[in-house]
Amino acid sequence: MASLGDIYDIVNTAIDIAFTQEKYQLNFYDYLDGENFKKDQVVSFINSSLGIAIKHQIEELELYLDGGDRAAFVRESYSWMGKPRARKVKEYLEKIMQDAKNYEQSKRKTRKKRSTTTNK
Repeated sequence: MASLGDIYDIVNTAIDIAFTQEKYQLNFYDYLDGENFKKDQVVSFINSSLGIAIKHQIEELELYLDGGDRAAFVRESYSWMGKPRARKVKEYLEKIMQDAKNYEQSKRKTRKKRSTTTNK
């Protein structure tokens, strides 16, 4: 059975490949579903330091793409990639996080309706 460490490894590798080789190959939902991860593991990933770092990176990329005075500190960090590539990376990171949230939602237990019986 796959572990939480496997999630970290595959996400880190996918992000590295996205930044260095411009390949956006990870379909995170399909990976989670194929490996049959538990809901608790996915929630742990979303709330982990890696999940939070991805959210911060998305925010920084949004600042870079919007430009302006507030983007001065991130312009130095991301100017090497150019805005079209930064847009692709941001969308990829958003998809990874959205896939995790969608998988977590799909694993929620559904409430069963009570059967109502009438006694005569």
